[in-house]
Amino acid sequence: MIDENISKVNQSYESYKERLTNFGSQFELGLFLYIARKSLKWIALLAAFAIAAAYLYLRYNAPVYQASTIIQLSKSDNATKVLQVNKIYEEKTLSAELELLRSKLLLQETVKRLPLKVSYYLKGDILTRQLYRVSQPKLNLIAITDSSILDKQIFIRNLADGRYVLHLNNNAISEPFYPRDYVRTSFFEGHIDLAPPLEENSDKGSDNELYFVINNPNSLVSRFRNSMEVRVMNNVAQTIQISCKNHNATLARDFVMAHAHQYLQYDQETRELSASNIIRFIDDQIDEVYNELRLTEFELSMFMKDNKISDLNRISEFYLSYFQQYDDRQMELEYEEQLLSELEKVALANPKETDIYTLIPLIVGTRLENSLSGLITDLREILLRKEEMGFNVKGNHGAVRNIEYQVEIQKRLILEAIQSMRSNLQARRTFFQDKLKDFEASFYQLPEKELEYARLQRHFKINEKYYTLLLEKQTEYRISKAGFVPENRILEEARIPSVPIAPNRNMVFAIAIILTVLISAVMVLVRYLMHDEITSLNEITKQTNASVGILGMTPKYTEEVPISQMVIDKNPKSMIAEAFRTIRTNLQFVDASQDGPKTIAITSTVSGEGKTFIAINLAGIIAFSGKRVIILDMDLRKPKIHAGFGVGNTRGMSTLIVGKNTIQECVQQSNLDNLDFITSGPLPPNPSELILSDRTVDIIEELKSLYDVIIIDNPPVGMVTDGIPIFKMVDYPIYVFRADYSKKHFVQNVDRLMNENGITRVTVVLNSVEVNRHRYGYNYGYGYGYGYGYGQAYGYYEESSNTGSKKWFQLWKS
Repeated sequence: MIDENISKVNQSYESYKERLTNFGSQFELGLFLYIARKSLKWIALLAAFAIAAAYLYLRYNAPVYQASTIIQLSKSDNATKVLQVNKIYEEKTLSAELELLRSKLLLQETVKRLPLKVSYYLKGDILTRQLYRVSQPKLNLIAITDSSILDKQIFIRNLADGRYVLHLNNNAISEPFYPRDYVRTSFFEGHIDLAPPLEENSDKGSDNELYFVINNPNSLVSRFRNSMEVRVMNNVAQTIQISCKNHNATLARDFVMAHAHQYLQYDQETRELSASNIIRFIDDQIDEVYNELRLTEFELSMFMKDNKISDLNRISEFYLSYFQQYDDRQMELEYEEQLLSELEKVALANPKETDIYTLIPLIVGTRLENSLSGLITDLREILLRKEEMGFNVKGNHGAVRNIEYQVEIQKRLILEAIQSMRSNLQARRTFFQDKLKDFEASFYQLPEKELEYARLQRHFKINEKYYTLLLEKQTEYRISKAGFVPENRILEEARIPSVPIAPNRNMVFAIAIILTVLISAVMVLVRYLMHDEITSLNEITKQTNASVGILGMTPKYTEEVPISQMVIDKNPKSMIAEAFRTIRTNLQFVDASQDGPKTIAITSTVSGEGKTFIAINLAGIIAFSGKRVIILDMDLRKPKIHAGFGVGNTRGMSTLIVGKNTIQECVQQSNLDNLDFITSGPLPPNPSELILSDRTVDIIEELKSLYDVIIIDNPPVGMVTDGIPIFKMVDYPIYVFRADYSKKHFVQNVDRLMNENGITRVTVVLNSVEVNRHRYGYNYGYGYGYGYGYGQAYGYYEESSNTGSKKWFQLWKS
């Protein structure tokens, strides 16, 4: 059994391989095109299904709209260009701006700009539509008492008396209320105002349901962050595109515009805050130094007045020049040390939160900038990641503790750097102080009044220069603040999109068509490879190992076959009538040596191949020639002759063989002259014994004396073998195959009949051939046989009176 299955698989494989190898031949290509034509109805159904599926997909999928806006980053620092003053603002990169636009920090502020505290929806049978900036209800929340209500669907359902009630999970959560009434639930309280159009949508006769959702701000931020895209359009032009996808076109437009405006406002605010912190620090220092300057000025004036000293500069000119140099250095060191103190005070003011925008301005324009700006920038980036992470994870999460640890490390590095720089400054101050002491030691030899005067004058000049420096810095920074104008602007306003980006109508239909074509091609190819039916007389001669005779073929009857199955009398000039005439003529070449009555046995492999149809119409065409013909129905298991002639089956061959009736009682006449028939009779319990009995042979011999031609409708020899003896004894054994129905291995039965049973005169008729296959280069003609070449030369004959109109209809249908 296994070997047999393996053999069948190998045969199938070789058959497929041979078919693909010979695919370019006219026969195989014609067969492929014919199978494609036969598959047209399935392809049409598949195409209709694909188009319908595409339409339903488009119909019942909510469209997605995309709105986008373009902003350009630019700035103008006229003060730096004209006056060459120090820059007061931090330089920002395009990548940093992209991260800011994508950050939840900015998105949270954008969401606050939109009227999305409560969202309203209209739920249909399939689709749900968000009511945004259209006629919608309005819930004026007074308080939320239970946060578990956030992001839950709360339905507004009307009652018969015109009042409404709120439902959550099909449970009422409020008392009935009228529109614009105050509503209190266990979750929230507020006023609900129903717009008139939505009151109609909430009627009982409508299939739509109205509900609203109290949004969780964090959920809104996450939703918009997933639907938002920020990308650089042009690095040189510093342009950024912000786009958003949403089922509501108006909401998509409003979001991108709100986000763009929020970014511009945030950028302006942070820059102004940075400039204000610097100027405020300088103002505080000016007040402090001014007081010290006034004090030293007063002391110097009182000393000169009390000691009546007007000018001692010439005496101490040499020493004062040195004192002046060292005092200048000490002043610069003192200023830097105060900056370090201020930085340390800001950094330690709140250990958990460090204002980066206050630290950076303090060191801008100083020698400390190169040493500390990198550490402070790193700290800023770590804090930004910490803020974004706070939206996604809880405070005790390992990632949060890790980044907090990084913040502490960075702060410690900054403080250690400040302390190291302070130690360096103190060492330098100590060095200059020692130098000053040396000069003072040598200066003690001067008169005491001159020394005191010099000391007071020196302190006065130090405070005066420091005060002058602060005034210059104050002026520079104020000019820089006034001269710096941020020119970030919106280049392209977002518009409400009218065409959705998804689902793409053209793309969906294109995919449906492409899938239809691909599946159809695969289906036709599979049917072509799996095709195992006989389609031509050439295939019969190719499959058989014996020299089988080809008697002819009959075209497929295009009209409905009548109950009698007799079609040759309907239109004698038809193609099918000429086919049976050709078979009748070719019978003369099978056995022309004998004279007298002839017997013809017609059989097939299985039921349904058309042997009864061939028997009835062959008998009719022979009867047309003037010969007396009788048909015997020997298919005692599944008789059809009585149905073909529309008579009863109460008596016939079964009763005749057992001797219950005589031949005269069983013979019945048809509507055609010279054509009689005997039905099978009642179905016997032992059909094989009756067929193989000697009485059957005697009946045939007796009928030879009454008729010129006896046509026997034999049982299918592929199913039972009891018809083989009759098939062997007749003059013309005819084996019937049906095109596109009979399997190729059925031909092996003809070999068996000829080789094993010695039936040498077996002829073949191919029934129900599609005559239009020549359009595909797929002819069925052959140039050999019993004297007449059989081809597609039926153009002379008429099919029917309405053939022309049918051909046009068939052409249009194809």
